[in-house]
Amino acid sequence: MAPTKARLVFDLFNEQKLHPFYDNSVDNELTQCSYQVPHYHEKDQKSSLFEVFDIPAYILTAPIFLPKKFATKSIRQYKGFLINLCAFASADEYLAHQLSKRSRKRLRKKVRNLEQNHSISFNVHHGAIDRQLHAKLMKKFHDLLKKRFDEKKIHNKYLERWDYYNQLSFEKINQGLASLFVIYDSQKPICITLNFHLKKVIFSELEGFDTDYSDYGLGDISMLKHLQWCFENNVRILDLSMGKTNFKNKWCNQSYDFYHHLHYNKKNLASLILMLAQWSKLSLKQFLRDLGILGGVFRYDKLQFMFKANTGKIY
Repeated sequence: MAPTKARLVFDLFNEQKLHPFYDNSVDNELTQCSYQVPHYHEKDQKSSLFEVFDIPAYILTAPIFLPKKFATKSIRQYKGFLINLCAFASADEYLAHQLSKRSRKRLRKKVRNLEQNHSISFNVHHGAIDRQLHAKLMKKFHDLLKKRFDEKKIHNKYLERWDYYNQLSFEKINQGLASLFVIYDSQKPICITLNFHLKKVIFSELEGFDTDYSDYGLGDISMLKHLQWCFENNVRILDLSMGKTNFKNKWCNQSYDFYHHLHYNKKNLASLILMLAQWSKLSLKQFLRDLGILGGVFRYDKLQFMFKANTGKIY
C-alpha cells in the first residue's frame, strides 16, 4: 500500500519510481526531458492524510490519482542547489563562469600538489561493478563518512540506513542508474561519491573523503572530475540537493525550492485537522529557516549526535 509519508526526490532518483497519487509522466523543466516513471505501490485510500515531501520545483508532476474527496495543500520548504550545464560547452567554460580567476588558480594548484605528492587515479564505477569491489568500496565509504562526521560532531542520517544504500547502490550501478566516483591514492580510496542517474541528471546524494587529505581540498577536486565526466557523458544537471553550504554556494549556479504536498480528505473533519496541524508545523519550520534560526543557530543534527553519543547509540 502507498505509505502515508514519502519523499519524492529520493523515490524518483534512487528508485526510479513514484507515489501512486502522481501522474506517471514527469517533466524536467531544465533539460526539457520527459520520463515515464512507474508507481511503486497500489493506492491506499484508508489513511486520512498522505504526506509527500521533497518535491523539487524543476520536476513537474501532478497529483492526479488522488482518492475521491481528497485535496492537496502545497507548502514551500528548504532550498535545493544544482549545477545547470545546459548553457556551457565544457568544464573549463563553466569554471570560467562560476569561479574567479584566483579560485581557478588555487584549484589547479590543489590538483597539481595532490598529484605530485601522491599516486592519484580516478575511476567512475557506472554500469558494472562486481560484488567484491562494491563491498570493499562501500565499507571504506562508511568509514570515511563516520570519521568525518564524528570529527564534526554531527549526526549523519545516511549511516543509519547504510544497509539500504549498500544494497541499492550495487543494484543501480549495474543497471547504469547509479555510480561511485572514486579518487584513489595508489589502491586506497580517499574520496568516494554516490550518485544516482536519471537520463541527463545526476543526483549527487553523498560524498565522503579522507580528512587526512583535507589540505588538498578533495571536495573541489572531486567536483572538477564530476564536471569533466558530465560533459563527456552528456549530463546537463548535477543536483547537489537540499541544504545550504559554502561549498554549494561556490559551485552551484542555480537554486530551487523543495515543496511538500499534504493530501487530505476535505470531507473529513479529522483529516482536515491533521492537515492544518502539519501545515502549521511545516510553515513554522520554514519561517525559522528563513530567519536563519533552524539549520543555522539551531542544528538538529548536532543535537542528535550529542544525544546518541551520550546513549552510546552512534551507528
